[in-house]
Amino acid sequence: MTTLGSRIKMVRGKESQEKFAARLEISKGTLGFYERGENLPKSDVILKICALTGASLDWLLTGAESAFREPAHKRAPCLTPAHQAEQTAAAAPHEGRECSCPQCAELKKRLTALEEERRDLYAENRSLWKKMCLLLEEIARPRERQRQP
Repeated sequence: MTTLGSRIKMVRGKESQEKFAARLEISKGTLGFYERGENLPKSDVILKICALTGASLDWLLTGAESAFREPAHKRAPCLTPAHQAEQTAAAAPHEGRECSCPQCAELKKRLTALEEERRDLYAENRSLWKKMCLLLEEIARPRERQRQP
């Protein structure tokens, strides 16, 4: 899978775009734009896709590594040092807490970079679209003059 859109489509599987989009709390059209590579999803949507499908964040973003996460019992827990003792005692994963492990920090950094790249691409696309419209207007003008007697 070479594009983010094709990987999103792959993890959606045979589920309809409408149902999958509803689970992601986005519109069907927005999901279609993502799958066709016309738009890039925001980081919260990417994280939701991973959570709903079990897809690896690294794979979804880059295509590297394996498509799906290892089972929880094979993964090393991702805990802040302050919560490691609590985790050991409670033997339950923490939820809703900010993690400061190196892996999470790296993923956050990569998501931020992707968001910045997405914003830059949107700005470039808008600029190119405006230039194209101006060029099309310029092309249309001589044709209009030729039609007039």
